[in-house]
Amino acid sequence: MWAMVSYRFLDALGQVVAEGDHPDHAAALEWARIEEETADGVNRVEYFGPDKHWRWAGPLQA
Repeated sequence: MWAMVSYRFLDALGQVVAEGDHPDHAAALEWARIEEETADGVNRVEYFGPDKHWRWAGPLQA
């Protein structure tokens, strides 16, 4: 069984525009690259780490 990780997706101003659970960073970053749910798009992806803080998930462009 896979553990899901909580992610939040932020716009250019740092405002949360979407949240969701994904199996890993790659899946969350891929969702952010192709998402069409938000008006301004996603500029940053963060995940809720084991230390109970939001952490950067990685660059949107590979």
